[in-house]
Amino acid sequence: MHAGFSSRHEDLVIAGVFDDGTIVKVRVLRYTIDGRAASASDDAAMERAYEKPKPGDAFEPPFDARYADAYSCRQETPQTVAFTSDLPDAAHGNGTFGYDADYNVVWYDYQPNALPPHATSGTIGDRRAEVLPNYWAVTRETQQYRGSYGPFPGAATQQSDFSDFSRFPDLESALRSI
Repeated sequence: MHAGFSSRHEDLVIAGVFDDGTIVKVRVLRYTIDGRAASASDDAAMERAYEKPKPGDAFEPPFDARYADAYSCRQETPQTVAFTSDLPDAAHGNGTFGYDADYNVVWYDYQPNALPPHATSGTIGDRRAEVLPNYWAVTRETQQYRGSYGPFPGAATQQSDFSDFSRFPDLESALRSI
């Protein structure tokens, strides 16, 4: 991110355990801020942020039956659906998603209804794939924001890549793996 004379670059590598799509545990493997190793307290704060997001922070997609009631949807093209939500948090937004011939959602792009501090606009794009047999997940997410910090215009980009998916016989085995 950058604004005026200020900039910040973070690199983060984490291992995570999900149970039916819900994050259970995260471990920071590597975290640097402007090329220097983050502190142990920064690592712990990052783990907490992923494991226990604040209510309304984790996106609740309209194609997930648990969240569908929060959205209005309309068919935009034969394989694209537009969605909107009036709920004023980062867990909801307005955008589109696309699906393949088997009705698997392969991408979604949206503007979140609540933005990070200092941002005046933002877009988030997720790409999904079948990462394990019969299990679809986000493989890349790109977040872009524009805004200002005091009198200085600024912008931030976050790219997250998700890889190395594995299935375990039980939750305890998965937790031991990280």
